[in-house]
Amino acid sequence: MLIILFIIMMTAGCKTKENTEFTDSPIIESYLEPGGYFNLAVSRQIPFSSDVEYSADDIDNLAITVLYNNSSVVLTPLGNGKYADSSLIVTEGIEYNITFSYNSKNVSAYTYIPTKPVNMTQSATQIYIEKTDSTSGPPTGTMPDPVKISWDNADGSYYLVAVENIETTLVPIHDFGDEAPPGNIFKKAPTKSNSEEIRPMDFQYYGTHRIILFHVLPDYASLYDQNSTSSQNITNPSTSIVNGYGIFTGLNSDTLYIEVKKK
Repeated sequence: MLIILFIIMMTAGCKTKENTEFTDSPIIESYLEPGGYFNLAVSRQIPFSSDVEYSADDIDNLAITVLYNNSSVVLTPLGNGKYADSSLIVTEGIEYNITFSYNSKNVSAYTYIPTKPVNMTQSATQIYIEKTDSTSGPPTGTMPDPVKISWDNADGSYYLVAVENIETTLVPIHDFGDEAPPGNIFKKAPTKSNSEEIRPMDFQYYGTHRIILFHVLPDYASLYDQNSTSSQNITNPSTSIVNGYGIFTGLNSDTLYIEVKKK
């Protein structure tokens, strides 16, 4: 499921506003989901100016310690700023803290893994949509009703719905003409509601789609609301990250499926 989040929150370079404001602070990126092993990435900011001084820290040789359940482990560097521990399996309800030294400062962050969505339901398991192209003109029939996705949300948590076409070959519903075809994933903005509607016009391809409901934390929702959806373009650090920028967050998910068929 994490690949969906990586696509949603695609990374880019971080740029500072002025050279005089630049401080070499690390960019942290980690999305932790139950059942997966603990992993994160650390990178450097990319300032507007080229005449800045970076710290002597080796981005591929940081001593990153994870604290959890009265235990600790030092992550293994994998290269390209990536770190992991395949023996540390992320668990729902657990709080995770990380700490390491960078540019003579103690960098730290914390997060926890929220509960899996409860009572996720859908109003339809299949819908029929008329195929259109340059010769057929607009649809002649009525469009099906939106598909309503519902779940329990008594505490007003943040949730996000993502829909992925999982067919090997994508069969378009519409003629895209000279435009580049859209990707096989679309998503809704984070919401504190207990339902979301997926409109028939949201679907671009026929076939099987999985509907993924992510239970996300406020820091993820805040990041999503930025002008850019990049964890490296944040001008202010996440509330959980000290002496750094980026996103260090937990999430949980459940999945349903829907068939989009040709009318």
